[in-house]
Amino acid sequence: MAVLGMIVTISNQYGCGALAIARSVAEKLRYALVDEQLPVVVAKRLRTSPEAVDAAEDSVRNLGERMMTGLERATPEVVMSAPAENFDEDCFREVQQAVREYAARGNAVIFGRGANLILGRREDVLRVFMHAPKEWRIGHVSASIGVALNDAAAEIERIDRARKGYVRERYGADWGVPENYDLSLDVARLGAERCAQLIVTAAGG
Repeated sequence: MAVLGMIVTISNQYGCGALAIARSVAEKLRYALVDEQLPVVVAKRLRTSPEAVDAAEDSVRNLGERMMTGLERATPEVVMSAPAENFDEDCFREVQQAVREYAARGNAVIFGRGANLILGRREDVLRVFMHAPKEWRIGHVSASIGVALNDAAAEIERIDRARKGYVRERYGADWGVPENYDLSLDVARLGAERCAQLIVTAAGG
């Protein structure tokens, strides 16, 4: 049975299959999964399109999305090319507001978007970070979307670097460090199903 008012935020290294795990967690807890609807909400407020919001957050889509939509959704940490600065700031502000509003409803799994830093350390928030060794992630990305190992490696390096820079610039924090999370899981060691169950247990489900 779901715990009333609980929020799970899930951050991740690219290539560890975190979105599928987030979906599993939401299903097991009977929580709403907050992912693709966020840019839709922000777009309505800014009177633009979800595509424009996605472009402001990530104009250089990750390799998986360029080749096959749905492996792992792009996140705002990837540097955009050159949208207007005020639109960038408006998007950043509205994403934060939307995350807070979804959190206020409770019973939600919020994927990416810096939600762990937006919401901070709270009793009703479980902040999860999922990771795996780089070689494992390279193999996973390569096998999942059918690209060469060196292409997968280059994409992982690019996105890891972009996420670190984004978190440092926007929040003055270090991406992936233990103090910014309540639970850190090695997907390669534990497997997707066990990771999902550990998150559910930690959330009180």
